[in-house]
Amino acid sequence: MSYDIPDKIQYKEKIVFGLDFKQLGYFCVFGVLAFLSLSLPLEGDAKLVAPIFLVILGAGFIFLNLEKFLLDRFAFYSNVRFGGALDKKVQEFIGVRKVENDAAYLNNGELRAVLAVYPINFQNLDEGRKKSVVLNYRDFLNQLSHPVQVLVRTVNVNLAEYYVHKDEKIRQSNNQQLIALYEEFKLWEQNFVKENQVKERLYYVVVPYDPDASILAKQKSAVESIKDSFASLINPKHKGFSERQDEFHRKELADRVSIIQQKLLNCGLVSRRLSTNELISLYMSYFDAYVEVNEDYLSRIVVAKTFFDKKNGEKND
Repeated sequence: MSYDIPDKIQYKEKIVFGLDFKQLGYFCVFGVLAFLSLSLPLEGDAKLVAPIFLVILGAGFIFLNLEKFLLDRFAFYSNVRFGGALDKKVQEFIGVRKVENDAAYLNNGELRAVLAVYPINFQNLDEGRKKSVVLNYRDFLNQLSHPVQVLVRTVNVNLAEYYVHKDEKIRQSNNQQLIALYEEFKLWEQNFVKENQVKERLYYVVVPYDPDASILAKQKSAVESIKDSFASLINPKHKGFSERQDEFHRKELADRVSIIQQKLLNCGLVSRRLSTNELISLYMSYFDAYVEVNEDYLSRIVVAKTFFDKKNGEKND
């Protein structure tokens, strides 16, 4: 039986007593400090306080990975924790330089495209269709030549856009009984959504593209590389893209997106690429308390069923 070898393998050679080089270094440093602390001008039991403290601290670094814990805490408190979308530090933290041409341009020169994916009800499929979806999804993952990010968001339900289209359509029917029922359901649904904090789940697939790994980058001459290096030294935000290069990279990203969409379609998942304005709205939504997690999800079908069950109950009474 064959097994896939992970791309990133960390190997740490054990030097002595089962300790690797870093652990052995901590052992020596804290051992020397504990020994030197014995010469402090203290008397009695107080003389052992500093050595014992250093030994315990050293054990934390050697066996409990205390170094990573402290670095994580430092990064958490030193980085941006509060701020708005227009805050310069927040923008640097997010790493998005600009959004245009239906793509997000990152500070490191990479591009991102985002696909909105419409889910299917897997439980309602027959066994043959379920098996087909699983096999196609497995092939989709196995054939990926680059990483992708799957993003699931739980958001507040917004019915405004839905009613804009439905209101006009219902009123054009000239059916007064239907219009009255629709207006009653509309008011009831709005109150139901508000009282029960109904949420909606949105699904996205983020498609990355690195221009430095593209065919165009490999074909770049030495002179062009030197020019780009000097330009980057003068202006750190300069990425060395001419209009022709940028167009090439956008086309490469579009081709990659098309392949992903076709693979998802094989799984029965319809998707569409977010436009520039939709990408901006997606990023901005993280700063408007729009996302709420750990809430129950109710579909509009559940809401409608509850309404008509209530109506039938009132008739029976």
